[in-house]
Amino acid sequence: MAAVVYCSCTSRENSLNGKEEIKEDNEENVQTKEQFEDPTFERGLALLAPEAVNAVGVPVDTLYFSGDGSNPCWHLCCWNFENGLSQEIRKEDIYGTGFSDGTYSIFRNKDNVLTMEVISSKVYEKPREDGQNWINFLIETSFHNLYLKDFKSMIFSYDLVIQKCDMKMSDNEYNTNIHAAQCLAYLYVRNTNQASKDYMKSLWLGTGSFDNRDEGGVGKIAQTQWDLGTSTYIFGMSDEEVFGKVDFYDHKWHTCTVDVRKGIAEAINALTKNGFMTESKVDDFEVMGMNYGWELPGTFDVRSQIRNISLKTISE
Repeated sequence: MAAVVYCSCTSRENSLNGKEEIKEDNEENVQTKEQFEDPTFERGLALLAPEAVNAVGVPVDTLYFSGDGSNPCWHLCCWNFENGLSQEIRKEDIYGTGFSDGTYSIFRNKDNVLTMEVISSKVYEKPREDGQNWINFLIETSFHNLYLKDFKSMIFSYDLVIQKCDMKMSDNEYNTNIHAAQCLAYLYVRNTNQASKDYMKSLWLGTGSFDNRDEGGVGKIAQTQWDLGTSTYIFGMSDEEVFGKVDFYDHKWHTCTVDVRKGIAEAINALTKNGFMTESKVDDFEVMGMNYGWELPGTFDVRSQIRNISLKTISE
């Protein structure tokens, strides 16, 4: 699995307070709350420049699907390569309202389905070589004060369909060690317990992904690795654990469901074996943000759709 690029443009200052939906069961005094400010992408996306400045993303435009002028809490990142996306090219398509420059496309329809497409064969003149940058086409958002200790449960979920994954390299050019097409979703978590010796250590929690190199696009084992780009450990949960035994090449919707507390516990257990986060407990962590989208170290033309994205907390 290729290392994910940390979209460090998310910050507490950049996010806005959106509408809160709190449901309370009076008999059991249990509160369930949706933590995404804009789970339907109604408020649009802040488009970031392809290069960060001092590790912070720079907004260059706002892409409104509906043109209502609301301030978006989602960012759209096209790291490492220039793109021609802008509010001025908004159009209607079979996938809804959105934007396409012929290489990168993102659309939202009336059912709140978000479609993302990349024609990487227009970016790579030849197969990418080891050490070269690769395409990242991601959306991201941040959360506020989501301390695991405050919640009995935290469930992250979404529906995903892989509509297209066409390799544009010959078999002789294709190298599975450096070429891949990955549709990823990550939660960024950090130990914010000042009394912990692991205070401020961070982790990318992989919450299910598609990888063309796996059978059916679904990995069957959890993976731990170090991301050089962000100096952060990555723990990828077993895709089969969160999606079930599915085949993404059937082009059908599949649902990812993640018990975040359980995922972080698995990550801590795996990392302590490598001598990292040996002083961390699940309740030490805060969920800071998440990202979703495509990473393309190889030449693949891809399209995916996501819907019903949710991060629900349950507290007593």
